[in-house]
Amino acid sequence: MRFALCVRPDRPRTAEAAAGAAARMRATGHETVEVSLEAPDLASRVRGVEVAWVFGGDGTMLQAARAFAPLGVPLLGVNLGRLGFLTSATISQLDGTVADVAAGRFVHDERALLDARLLRDGREVVRSLALNDVVVARAELVRSIHVAVAVDEEPLIVYWADGLIVATATGSTAYGFSVGGPLILPASRAIMIAPIAPHLSFANAIVFDSEQRLRLDVQEEPARLSIDGQVEHALVAGDVIEVRRAAVVARFVHPAGAKSFLTLFREKILKEPGS
Repeated sequence: MRFALCVRPDRPRTAEAAAGAAARMRATGHETVEVSLEAPDLASRVRGVEVAWVFGGDGTMLQAARAFAPLGVPLLGVNLGRLGFLTSATISQLDGTVADVAAGRFVHDERALLDARLLRDGREVVRSLALNDVVVARAELVRSIHVAVAVDEEPLIVYWADGLIVATATGSTAYGFSVGGPLILPASRAIMIAPIAPHLSFANAIVFDSEQRLRLDVQEEPARLSIDGQVEHALVAGDVIEVRRAAVVARFVHPAGAKSFLTLFREKILKEPGS
């Protein structure tokens, strides 16, 4: 098989782990290419790859999902981080996992992504995919901001809050969960919004149909736009953020014996031992 081994350039420990893994994969007859997730020629370098092995933690998986979803390449995460909610293997399990994947002992898992556009004076200035969430929040001043939300062009509510989270099902266990949002199972294509510290505003999270389009109008500044907690942009009053379900999906590979989502949820979120 042809594998890509992917790392973030600012994580030297993961690069060492990926290099060692690549050597072991080649020794068992597999073709490998080692790439940085920030390589400008990523698409051409991974052409023909059947699985991209991503070395790192959940943050690295978020970056990899945004990079690889348009390419249609499935990801398999090798956990070198802390939480490991999006990863399926560890370094100690690597040889067995490679054997399982090569033998076809794995399942595919498709996750919905968000497509977010930042419009300023009617012009698109930022467009990005998000696997977890799109967040509009207050910036350096410790005060609430007003964000007006419309659904399919119909006004819904004006939030006065520290911010607003728009999340996928995958992101429902991340920032959205920490502010009291619902758990949404990852197979769902639903979109959720949840306010952050709302003041005199509707405080409950809202879940929308996968085909509905959200529009967030920033009425005050300073504010910031955050994509998956990794890509940030300054916002000014009058900016509009349009969010909808992306046309592409993030594809993951889970080898035989990998823990189910609900098992991971009990272990890592509910902290139930021995689940």
